[in-house]
Amino acid sequence: MTRQSFDQLHEPRTWYGLSGTRLTGEQVAQHLEAAARLMERENWDPQVHAPFSGRHLRDALHSTAQDGMGDADTQWVARTVMETLLRAHTGAPYVDYEIWSEHRDRTLTDVLNLLRAAAIVARETGPSAPPPTRPQLTAPDSPSITGGAR
Repeated sequence: MTRQSFDQLHEPRTWYGLSGTRLTGEQVAQHLEAAARLMERENWDPQVHAPFSGRHLRDALHSTAQDGMGDADTQWVARTVMETLLRAHTGAPYVDYEIWSEHRDRTLTDVLNLLRAAAIVARETGPSAPPPTRPQLTAPDSPSITGGAR
């Protein structure tokens, strides 16, 4: 892995999802592994299934999130980890994991290898524990933005 890739994965901001929630490397790794298990179990081979067939890497990540094995946050950070690995592997300045996974030369083995490598990297470089809880965001005498009345 290049130094720049290594540095990006060690940036604390890399591990925040779209909701602003900080994730652990374990949470992201579990989502990646769930997607790999689904693709392997159902043989979602990109050479067999056409793009937009609902049987590609992005679909596996989305499906496993819907099944409770991750969420939009873990999917977002997983994207960052996978694309960082792909840039390091290919030397390209930018790689979109969806386009990479649907390339006509891509095999199921290639995709599974990426998912498993990304899970390992997530565990090794991601935070090991969630941050301490923060106080509720509320104005005096108003309902909390995180739900429920104060």
